[in-house]
Amino acid sequence: MSYEVPRAAKLLVEVQSKYIGIGAGRTHKAGKRCKVQRNPSNPGEFVIWFGKTEIAKVQALDLTSTIEYTDGRPQY
Repeated sequence: MSYEVPRAAKLLVEVQSKYIGIGAGRTHKAGKRCKVQRNPSNPGEFVIWFGKTEIAKVQALDLTSTIEYTDGRPQY
């Protein structure tokens, strides 16, 4: 499976993130801008990127209630 380019989005609810390689993270409030990408190793999961080293994972069924795409492309 190939990697898709992350899409611009904003959060609709608070999300707890973690730093890659470290168990620590923080909470991001609704309205925060982010990038969203499907997890290539687990198609039923999406990865929300906050910068280059901070991520959160969300199940595909919960994606529409967690983020809203802002790049103008249709949401699938």
